[in-house]
Amino acid sequence: MFNLYSSLSSVSAAELNGFLVGFGENAHPRELSPQTRVLLSGGQYSSMITKDGKFIFANVPEGTYLLEVQSPQYTYPTVKVTLAGKETKANLVSLGFDWSNNDNPLQLPLTLVPRAPTTFFVPREGFKLSSLFANPMMLMMGASVLMLFVMPKLMANMDSEAMEEMQGMQDDMKMPSFEMPDISATLAKFSTGGASSSSSSSPQVTSGKKRQ
Repeated sequence: MFNLYSSLSSVSAAELNGFLVGFGENAHPRELSPQTRVLLSGGQYSSMITKDGKFIFANVPEGTYLLEVQSPQYTYPTVKVTLAGKETKANLVSLGFDWSNNDNPLQLPLTLVPRAPTTFFVPREGFKLSSLFANPMMLMMGASVLMLFVMPKLMANMDSEAMEEMQGMQDDMKMPSFEMPDISATLAKFSTGGASSSSSSSPQVTSGKKRQ
């Protein structure tokens, strides 16, 4: 029993507290969402904020932890906290830096200011007149309408020779029309084997005697 009490008393604990500030110069901590939480090491320890934006972690074993803020409103920086009694330290954590890096120290108690508001959705763009000119379908429609009004004026100013030349070019550009064959006549010819046509097409040879 004595050994159990001695082992528990040998585990030292520390306390960590700080404040969260809203975004902007005149932001008040009461504007923060009540769903805002402060986590240590991915949720191993969790603390909710009070009305004045304060958070506190009590009886946390000494060691190094990663402090993160989960807020539906703002994005807060990530902090590395080393709890060691009176020698507790806090440093900003940036991407690309080693975990052992202790640059960018912070003062205690912590006062975390958001970097930017959290945006979960991209706002829908409004109507712009320039978007019509970027649409290829609208450009083709505009060109067709323009030709509809311009072509009659061009045709009226053309002479007869140029008119005949243009009409000839239009006739050459027309697609040739293909006539569909008579299916019934083709089937009838195929069933008879073409005997009637061969007999009718062969010439008849007649022989006669000369009169004396």
